[in-house]
Amino acid sequence: MLRLFWVMLSGVLVVFVLLAGFLLLVVISNTALRDLETTMRRSVEKEQLPEPNLSGLQRAVLFATAQVLPLHQPGYQMVTPGRVFRDCADCPDMVEVPKGYFLFGSPIFEEGRYVHLFSHTPLRAQFKLANREGPRRLTRIPRALAFSQHEITYGQWRQAQEDPEWQAITGQEPYLPDLGADYRGDQPMTLIDWSDANAYATYLSTKTGQTYRLPTDAEWEYAARAGTVTRFPWGDDIGKNNANCINCSFLWPERKPGPVGLYPPNDFGLYDMHGNGFEWVEDCFEAYLDLVTVDGSAFVQEACEFRTIRGGGPASPAWQNRSGFRVGPHYYNRGQGHAIRLVRELN
Repeated sequence: MLRLFWVMLSGVLVVFVLLAGFLLLVVISNTALRDLETTMRRSVEKEQLPEPNLSGLQRAVLFATAQVLPLHQPGYQMVTPGRVFRDCADCPDMVEVPKGYFLFGSPIFEEGRYVHLFSHTPLRAQFKLANREGPRRLTRIPRALAFSQHEITYGQWRQAQEDPEWQAITGQEPYLPDLGADYRGDQPMTLIDWSDANAYATYLSTKTGQTYRLPTDAEWEYAARAGTVTRFPWGDDIGKNNANCINCSFLWPERKPGPVGLYPPNDFGLYDMHGNGFEWVEDCFEAYLDLVTVDGSAFVQEACEFRTIRGGGPASPAWQNRSGFRVGPHYYNRGQGHAIRLVRELN
């Protein structure tokens, strides 16, 4: 009887030690996040956000804990809609997004993270994609940026293609695919590949004298999350009438891109970051998040067959519209539902 008592007591002590250790890890992680927020607040008036001033222990514990727990984004209380401006009459409206730190990627237990493993066969061939939303890691967006408030519309694209200087500026012939007689000027431009999206950024840069470009993978997710760690910026459920995707909305029931701005913006003031169109970003696609590139810059290689798209689309189920979801088609894939969102660098 005494032996049984000591066995039970030992079991209780082991559980207690494990729980105490886990709670200690959470405390250290939250301390690291508070320290990051303090740095963000002190750097509001500065041009550049410094590298994280965390101890080695804080970095290691935050990295390990973030793989399992959602935690919270550093400085999430500071998120507000940004200043809106445009550089010319025909230019897209741009929204200023502040610099900041954020946890890039999704926790390993997030619902929907592994659905893709069972979407194609053979199953063993899909395991190389098992961690394409991780490892989740702390990332720094060192400078404020401006994001286009909406996806680039068909009307804006058409205006650029009709400009006699388009080909001289971009090196590409004008491209106006047949999107249907009923396709409206306020719907996103689609049937475009990565080079088309990049060409439009080059065109705007030349016309305005400013630097327009595609966002990086990290910049896109930072802007899309807008201080959140949930599956979507409005919560963990897709809900109704939050985005244009399969069975997500009765405002736009068709499985094609709908008018921009039909759904509520996120807390940065950006519309349609989820659903309505898969948005091209600058990065080459790899089935993991690069642990070396932690300053928000793009992961690029000399020859890049696959490019990353983000945000989900009108013909995609809810799990593909999550903030952490990323996929990489061929850069020359002019797919239905592919769209453009640009970044404009701020002086």
